[in-house]
Amino acid sequence: MIGEGGLFSSRTPRRRGTVLIVVLWVLIVLSLLVGTLAFEMQVEANVTSYYRKRFKAQYLARAGIEYAKMMLMSGRQFGEEMEDEHPELVLATQLLNRGNPISGFRQDLGPGGFELQFIPEQGRRNVNRLTPDDWREILDQGQVPSDRWDELIDAFFDWIDADDAHRVNGAESDDSFYEDRGYEVKNGPVDTIDELLLIKGFSPSIVYGGPADNDEDPPLSGLAQWMTTWGDGRVNVNAANREVLMTLPEVDEWMVDAILEGRAGLDGEFGTEDDGFTDINEVLAVTGLGATFSGRITTTEHRFLRVISQGEVQGVRAGIWAVFRYDGASLVPLYWREELMQ
Repeated sequence: MIGEGGLFSSRTPRRRGTVLIVVLWVLIVLSLLVGTLAFEMQVEANVTSYYRKRFKAQYLARAGIEYAKMMLMSGRQFGEEMEDEHPELVLATQLLNRGNPISGFRQDLGPGGFELQFIPEQGRRNVNRLTPDDWREILDQGQVPSDRWDELIDAFFDWIDADDAHRVNGAESDDSFYEDRGYEVKNGPVDTIDELLLIKGFSPSIVYGGPADNDEDPPLSGLAQWMTTWGDGRVNVNAANREVLMTLPEVDEWMVDAILEGRAGLDGEFGTEDDGFTDINEVLAVTGLGATFSGRITTTEHRFLRVISQGEVQGVRAGIWAVFRYDGASLVPLYWREELMQ
């Protein structure tokens, strides 16, 4: 009995050790499960938080568009009380009515807000109104190799003209480029800048920027940033940037500098109520250009207006890009695009 008791006693620590190891493994497994569950809960909470912020940002961007519409439709009716309470709003609408672009106009709403930009579309070149000389200036500004210019220009005009006659370097519907892709030339004006990608020779790099065909050439800056499909073809010198102004035939760099400086008004400060040229003759005076140039430019035209609204909530942003036709009495949307900014 003693031997059996002694044998029993010697096995007990082993059994206890085995139980302890099993318990430790169970605790480890439970810890892993709890840790995994906590991690998944944190991930789900972060994802939920992000989508909640994104949802708010999207609606803040839409609120920005509605606010912009209010500014445009009510701007000429603001009284002295509004000028006292919201001077920045009144100033922005005054500048818009004079054909100036507006940027950085922000309104805070709760934990977020929206920021607005107003850009007259005629601060860009209307692609359907370009002459061959205009095209050469634009292609040069876009760093497109000069040996490609004739091909691109003729292909573009073959795309938009009403006939099927081939230009020397152009391409009509019977060209292998279009036959291989299964569509014909439009024989009409382009509706969007994206449509240029359908035309022979216009690669994504040429239209939107990117590497040149020849690795030794500099990257292409892209033509789309300077183009629009709205407006009468005249360029709003109060809204156009340096690159767009440089695409105007007869305009030299010093003339562009004079225009950009003159846009600050008589006080020489941007962001004040006298910003922008009010008359074409003012532009002719600072550039020395002749009266024949006056048909190419405008100072107050903003009938087609690009409105960019960016909603933001705690670092999450959403944007809306819209183009409106605005005649002072009505506001008609022509283009609408929504996207996440990050």
